[in-house]
Amino acid sequence: MAHGLDPDSFWRITPREMVARLEGARRRLSAEQDGRAWLAWHVAALSRAQKLPDLGSMFAQQEKQGPQTAAEQEISLDQLFLAWGGDPAQLAQVRETRGQS
Repeated sequence: MAHGLDPDSFWRITPREMVARLEGARRRLSAEQDGRAWLAWHVAALSRAQKLPDLGSMFAQQEKQGPQTAAEQEISLDQLFLAWGGDPAQLAQVRETRGQS
């Protein structure tokens, strides 16, 4: 429970699932701590600054992405096929067939 996990689910999951959940909780707690340390450092640094930086420069910059191209969609679908246990040989055969048409 200290890691934020549901105590009732403990008896319904496998040991492997429990390890995965604990690892996820550990990563989440570590990221939260890193965020708090980042915040504390910046508060201290900004309190000593002669001039505050522009607020917009303090935010993470996100790339503007347009819609996926057909080739990018095809790559994504191939990756999903393989991630979900698809046979690489079958994928190669499908790619070969696509190239001939």
